[in-house]
Amino acid sequence: MWSTARPRVGPFGGERMSTDETDPKRVSKERSEVLDALAKSPQRYGDTKAFAKRMRAARAFDELGVVCDAMRYYDPNDLIIRVWEAQSLVDRGMPMAARDVLLPALKLAVEKNDEVAWFEIQGLLGRAAKQVFVEHVATTPYGANAYLEEALTAYRTAYTRDPLKAYYHGGNVAALLRRKLLLGAPSVGADDPVAFAENLRNVCDSIPIADRNYWWYATSAEVELGRGKYDSFVTELKKFLDHRGPDGERDTEPFAVNSMLRQLREVWLLDSEEMPTVARAALGLLSTALLQWSGPDGRKEALVVPAASVAAERTIDATTRDQLQKVFGDVGPMSVEWWQLGLKRARSVAAIYGPGSMGPRRVGTGFLVRVKTRGGEDVGYFVLTNAHVIGDPDPKEVAVQSYQEAIVRFEGYDPTRDFKIKSVPWVSPITVLDATLLEIDGCPADIEPIPITMTLPNAASERRLYIIGHAGGNELAFSFEDNQLLDHEGPPDGHPRRQGVILMHYRTPTMGGSSGSPVFVDNRWTAVGLHHSGSAAMQRLYGRPGTYRANEGIALGCISEALKSENWELCT
Repeated sequence: MWSTARPRVGPFGGERMSTDETDPKRVSKERSEVLDALAKSPQRYGDTKAFAKRMRAARAFDELGVVCDAMRYYDPNDLIIRVWEAQSLVDRGMPMAARDVLLPALKLAVEKNDEVAWFEIQGLLGRAAKQVFVEHVATTPYGANAYLEEALTAYRTAYTRDPLKAYYHGGNVAALLRRKLLLGAPSVGADDPVAFAENLRNVCDSIPIADRNYWWYATSAEVELGRGKYDSFVTELKKFLDHRGPDGERDTEPFAVNSMLRQLREVWLLDSEEMPTVARAALGLLSTALLQWSGPDGRKEALVVPAASVAAERTIDATTRDQLQKVFGDVGPMSVEWWQLGLKRARSVAAIYGPGSMGPRRVGTGFLVRVKTRGGEDVGYFVLTNAHVIGDPDPKEVAVQSYQEAIVRFEGYDPTRDFKIKSVPWVSPITVLDATLLEIDGCPADIEPIPITMTLPNAASERRLYIIGHAGGNELAFSFEDNQLLDHEGPPDGHPRRQGVILMHYRTPTMGGSSGSPVFVDNRWTAVGLHHSGSAAMQRLYGRPGTYRANEGIALGCISEALKSENWELCT
């Protein structure tokens, strides 16, 4: 499911993420109701625990922490609640506080002889120490290495106790041993990462197929990484994402996908130059599930390929073409030149940052456009984004209330460089075109504006549309799958419901943070629309009865027409 048809500000700004589990207002309201019910009737503890479990699966860690902390009053010895509270702390950036929760819980698990809780706590102690290492290794490597050893000890203790039961902890051991090797540690004996991965392969293979859940495939993928088998790694990663439960439905949870994505980036350093292209590109398979929703037929409907190294415009040689086509999904073969042109366009896609409790955070996307006067004279380069990201006069509707609080980064150009916004020279409110032009202070001349077209594809052509943006408030990413044009209100047969507003409907996957992204036609990466919202029950165009699952964009042609009231227009 997607967000409501009207753009709403979500957890990352832009349109709200679609599922009920990630609607912050709904979740907050339900959390209050659940805790009120628990206070009135402690017998509702089981219902409250079920809610907490859902919050963990949906990665709603703020709500998870609040609920678990409240539940400890009613049952201070419930170890799984201690584990979930610590999980919430780690994922909210407080790994040291998580250790403070886990260490006494580990002692209690030993006293109660609770083996299930012991394995969970031991693993999460490893996770907390691993996070401390990751956050500090760049600045204070000597001190951080002690936490790497602490994490390795915690995971290895659990794995050694029962490898068949704790094989998933073995995946962490393999990753940390590899990281130690990269830091210059000798690869001998128990610290030989390849030898450990080979041993773990045997352990995993000895587990009956009927007992292999999605965590097994995640571990198997890490094993193949540790063995240097990159094609097999991609294969196992796909099986992890596509795992089916007993009912035949996909059951891999966002929590598990996010954990794997973090592990590959932060510990395996999968996006480093030393990794083969196919391995780096496989990060997109994990971003996939964070853009997924349940389609009417249960199929996977999104594939996002991160452009972490767009700034370098890496050359993709012919030997990797087949591998990349495997990773990118069933979109048909595309030329390397087409992909490289897409990388070039990505350099001109902007992340809009707003203030957050822990510093600036991505709240939406924009893209560089060139504006001219109606007489043809250049006005300059501007960033085009949604009014509900920044600019709408109603402060309740925008992700960033004041442009002075925002910054812009072209992360495909230079992810470390911030650009301030000088002014907001033009806005069309959410209720009209939902569009804003931002004047950027000091925008480099070597970032090219994105070429646009005023001509919409034939509405019945089923053309592919692509989006480049910061889906979910994450790194720069490409939407590749299920990206079909559904309908639009443009010529020759279009009849816009609102004068001057031409809407486009398409299935190209997005989520919160995608708002303001360019919508490209498939041939030369030419922008045709400005993405702004989506819904699982979008009203069909032309007043046709019924609804369908669709994303919605505004045709750039009508935005250019609206700019003519300022004697401006967009350059094609």
